[in-house]
Amino acid sequence: MIERVALEDWVAFDAAHPAPTFFARPAWSMALATAFAHMSPHAVRVRTDEGWAIVPLMHVGGGRLGWKELVGMPMGAYTCALLEDGQPVSAPAFAEAAAEIARHCDTVTLIPWPLGPVPEPPNWRALPHETAAIDLSIGYDAVVRGVDGVTRRMAGQAERRGVVCEPAASAALGVATYYGILRESSERWGLKRPPFPKELLEALISLGNGSAEIWLAQCDKHPIAGGVVLYGSQELFFWSAAMRYAYARMRPSNALNFALIRHAATAGVRWYNLGASAGLPGVERFKRGLGARNIAYSELHREGAAFGVYTRLRSSLRRRPVAAGPV
Repeated sequence: MIERVALEDWVAFDAAHPAPTFFARPAWSMALATAFAHMSPHAVRVRTDEGWAIVPLMHVGGGRLGWKELVGMPMGAYTCALLEDGQPVSAPAFAEAAAEIARHCDTVTLIPWPLGPVPEPPNWRALPHETAAIDLSIGYDAVVRGVDGVTRRMAGQAERRGVVCEPAASAALGVATYYGILRESSERWGLKRPPFPKELLEALISLGNGSAEIWLAQCDKHPIAGGVVLYGSQELFFWSAAMRYAYARMRPSNALNFALIRHAATAGVRWYNLGASAGLPGVERFKRGLGARNIAYSELHREGAAFGVYTRLRSSLRRRPVAAGPV
């Protein structure tokens, strides 16, 4: 049995039982819907052997044929399944919920939060991924001991050079400042534009109600680096990071990560999640230097027979060569 959860009911549930990852909270879905017209929140309530489970999803697109396409969650983000008391369902119950969801839509993609119960529903296509995370439950001092010596020294250099890391004092100024830094970095990375629109960042900060923050690394009150931080009940996710390259010698990225690790550990958050490295060796080395370990997870996909025929036909038409006209 499955039923749609009204957005206001989902918001009320999250207020009482916030999801372990920000991506499975209503603010993420609402921000996506604000920035992208083809997306809308679509949390569902599914009956499992363990009881009713709430699974956060988004309805995306649908196209001219009106397909029911569900994703949990877009932009490489995660979802999870929670019982009505806020506890996560077991992996088998999550798989049971996933199967029921698939029976009620044309296509569904699930990216389960890799730091919680991970379902393995049979006959689903699985695309492997990795994230890098630090388990803060061992305590801040123990976490720091796990950081390699070079990374610790660089963070110390940043502090001695006067780099200060803290949340932006003003939401509007923080958005403008960080997005400016991100735009500069995107040009250096060879991108035509930043990886997400400014409207999404504005919506995250506005709708996050304190669970989405912009942190800035400053020297002499001049912003030289920054990042977007998203909070679940068990995870601080460092979602986006950028630096003004001219100030790289100040080591602001090291300082910012140390400040966030300290902040998360003090707040009692279990996980500091640095996300995927997108196959960038330098980024992977940086995360290992912080003591993060790689955690494998899968993007799960299932589609109905009709949608499968449609996608194969569409792919075939795209590959078909176009006949040359007369010269």
